[in-house]
Amino acid sequence: MSQEKLENYQLTNARNITKYVYEHSPFFKKYYSEFDLEDVWNLPTVNKKIMMDNLTNYNTDGLNKQDLEEFCIRIEETQNYEEQFNKYNVAMSSGTSGNKGIVITSPSEEKYLRAAFFARFSFPKTLRLNIAFILRVTTPAFQIDKFGQKLTHISQLNSLDEISRQLQELQPNVLSAPPSMLQMLSKEINEGRLDIKPPRVVSFAEVLYPEVEEELEQIFGCKIHQIYQASEGSIAMSCKYGSLHINEDLIKVQTFNSDGTITNPGESCYKMIVTDLHRKTQPIIRYELNDLVTISSQQCECGSSFRVIEQIQGRNDDLLWSHRTDSGELQFIFPDYLRRAIISSSDDISEYQVIQKSFTELEVRLQLKIKHVLKEKIIHNVTTKLRAVFRSYSCNSPKIKISFEKAKSHPISHKLIRIQRDFKV
Repeated sequence: MSQEKLENYQLTNARNITKYVYEHSPFFKKYYSEFDLEDVWNLPTVNKKIMMDNLTNYNTDGLNKQDLEEFCIRIEETQNYEEQFNKYNVAMSSGTSGNKGIVITSPSEEKYLRAAFFARFSFPKTLRLNIAFILRVTTPAFQIDKFGQKLTHISQLNSLDEISRQLQELQPNVLSAPPSMLQMLSKEINEGRLDIKPPRVVSFAEVLYPEVEEELEQIFGCKIHQIYQASEGSIAMSCKYGSLHINEDLIKVQTFNSDGTITNPGESCYKMIVTDLHRKTQPIIRYELNDLVTISSQQCECGSSFRVIEQIQGRNDDLLWSHRTDSGELQFIFPDYLRRAIISSSDDISEYQVIQKSFTELEVRLQLKIKHVLKEKIIHNVTTKLRAVFRSYSCNSPKIKISFEKAKSHPISHKLIRIQRDFKV
């Protein structure tokens, strides 16, 4: 589609969805009562808290929040992820921040998303797909064994030995997992304990940092593709060239700066607002998503008019904050600058994690490639470069505590968040 046709398509679908939810959701009937439904891109925003606080009246099919919560808790306890809530797929999501939410998908929405996924994702050229999908939890939507096409869920809560055993037995031609898990599997392959050669490797659920992507491509011997999926919708997917395209026909993405102006292509956004163009049961209209992304200013060589996400920086929740030395006001610091500071400090650093404990304190965990290395030099370089980032923002230099240990996954979401803030602003 041309850009003009695409924008008209998005506007028409968004208006249709908005009218539908206005008529079928008690929450939106009241929420939009004083607004023009035709002016959809300027309707008031919603967020996860608003949605979860009002879930009974928010959804359009009259589903009760307490019943949904009890169902999700029972499913988590029994780990029977095949069970449905009446006809709906219902799952509890932790999100990258660890805040729990409930995701409701109707049968028609599930079929639409499956069709979109299989129609556009760049699968390897083969008659039979054998996909291994590694994640903490799953739903029936991601368990497929039909017409020779197979999608198998492997629990991320299993031991590394058990995950490797299942992969060895499956011999998948598509391997899909969070980048932290792909890193562990790549080491198993590199050290001869796992023998698989999937022609397609897919990263999702966590931020795929450029240096991790490069490392994985070297060991797996193929381009690392991405699926950018959130509870709030299927946001982006890699094309055959490896570019992460926004699913512009499924979801509308708006990006803004801290002052409310539209973010220019090539720059990191401060806020991201998404509108799902097809989802009716649990509407996602002008929904504030805390992800920080940079949308490319270049069109992909594949020719698609769908915009390309140059980099997913992390979440707004993971912005670091410090007081400016010139005015004393709070200043946000994008996590990507800290990432670059650490990876440029030493080639001996294999893994890292930065946790801001307060406005003036950072905790840094470093994992080294080899044990016998001059740690004092690494401590000096990391400390110097991190403080330089704060100074570049005209902020006070923080106290920095560095330890040499493994990065720790989030206790609830089990996701590895490399740069995070441990307090609210």
